[in-house]
Amino acid sequence: MIEKFVRVYKKFYIDEIKAHLLIYGDLGGSCAACRKMDIKLDATHCPECKTEFKFIAFRNPRSHMPKIQKLHAERPQVAVVDYEDYNHHVGEQKAREFLK
Repeated sequence: MIEKFVRVYKKFYIDEIKAHLLIYGDLGGSCAACRKMDIKLDATHCPECKTEFKFIAFRNPRSHMPKIQKLHAERPQVAVVDYEDYNHHVGEQKAREFLK
């Protein structure tokens, strides 16, 4: 049998994810909590605000699949979050706060 990555849905508070999220793009990562940029994928904590990265979201997961596999092998405790889902819920949360 061959192991494959599949999406699994689990309820989280968006603030809980945002406080410990590394968002990884084509060139590097950024901390969702303090917005520090140019963070390497192997970083376990933000160099600016010292938050521990418990979650990671890839802007383009298909192009980063080898990195996701390596990350899972080296740090299986880090959960991969769907960036589009995260971004959608953050936008929804901002809209609700704006309309209050």
